[in-house]
Amino acid sequence: MSNNKEDFDAQVSAFKEKYPDFKPAKAIEVLNLIMTRKNAKEILEGKKQVEYRAYTDHYIGRLFDKDVLEFLKKHGEEEDVIKAQEDGIVDPLRVVKTIHFHDYNNSWYLDCDVLVNDTCIVMKEDIDFLHEKYDSHDLDEMYEALELKKEKERPLFFFFVIDKVTETTLK
Repeated sequence: MSNNKEDFDAQVSAFKEKYPDFKPAKAIEVLNLIMTRKNAKEILEGKKQVEYRAYTDHYIGRLFDKDVLEFLKKHGEEEDVIKAQEDGIVDPLRVVKTIHFHDYNNSWYLDCDVLVNDTCIVMKEDIDFLHEKYDSHDLDEMYEALELKKEKERPLFFFFVIDKVTETTLK
């Protein structure tokens, strides 16, 4: 009996055979991000495990793999590619391995390994997931305000789950 990883690897191999021009998103070894000292201290003290960034052109440009986006422009309407996106085979989001947080003038830094990075929408399912999985409540006020106004359009965010602090100059 095969396991899920073997099945997934077989799906990826079959997909790459059918689409030789597909290259998976390249990982980001170290992502530099500006952060306030207050938030960095919360990470250091274990009070904050998830960092968010707005889903803007700036971060899309840094976090989405341009080759995968080009592939999707070319093949995005094809049934096999749509299914591969649903199955997580084709994903333009680059995996972030480490974040180097610092202030504007680099007077301190905080290096952290990243457990997972992904995107979320400020809606009940994603907010509940972030509560249950990571005890993160950073988006609660925004969610409640949007619910109160019954807003249909919801903002998106990139999120980074901190695994551990590896190095810092913060005291």
